[in-house]
Amino acid sequence: MSDNSVYTVTQIDSGSWIIDDNGARMFFFTGKDKALLVDSGYGSGDLKKTLSELTDLPVMLVNTHADHDHIGCNAQFDRAFLHPAEFNFYHQSIGAEHAASPLWEGDIIDLGVRKFEVILVPGHTPGSIVLLDAKNRILIGGDTVFDDRIVLKGPCRNFDAYICSLEKLYGMRDRFDTIYTPHGGFPVSSSILEGLVEGAKCVRAGNVEGVATDFVENAMLYDVGVAKIVL
Repeated sequence: MSDNSVYTVTQIDSGSWIIDDNGARMFFFTGKDKALLVDSGYGSGDLKKTLSELTDLPVMLVNTHADHDHIGCNAQFDRAFLHPAEFNFYHQSIGAEHAASPLWEGDIIDLGVRKFEVILVPGHTPGSIVLLDAKNRILIGGDTVFDDRIVLKGPCRNFDAYICSLEKLYGMRDRFDTIYTPHGGFPVSSSILEGLVEGAKCVRAGNVEGVATDFVENAMLYDVGVAKIVL
């Protein structure tokens, strides 16, 4: 447990941790020569100090996308890595002075002891990515795959692209068993993808009744069983 009371730090195994920031999960992995931080939460505290209590390795910051609850502490780091389709949204949110470097579909983040493959999954945002640790059969799902309210209403969101991305991940499901989620239950099984694909298609076809929600302005919430789609 970190002495930085803003965060709850939970060790998963000898080289990985969950860092929870008021319901937004970040994931931290240490390797041989560097460490990987996936997302930076709401920006509630001194995240860099919290990480320094876990390792003295240099930290590579990767953002799954540029929503505010995933980039809140980015300013504490010299550079962030994310898909270029997020750059405009990212710099509008955090400021043009913050350096961003590209991650592309198929790029490999190699920590020595484990590797993560970058997979592009547009829909929630244009440059949303997930990270696949095929050796350990783990997918870091970002806001694309989890069991709570998945937002697809608002600027940069595209429901049809989201359905395509779900189908893409469903087609890759033999490569991972476990999904690390930023919100909702943790972890979830890859079996959630079947329900998400079917549910999203039912919503698109008008076969699921929506209810008004104040979670996002002027949005409707569609319960598809394994998750809720905000559209």
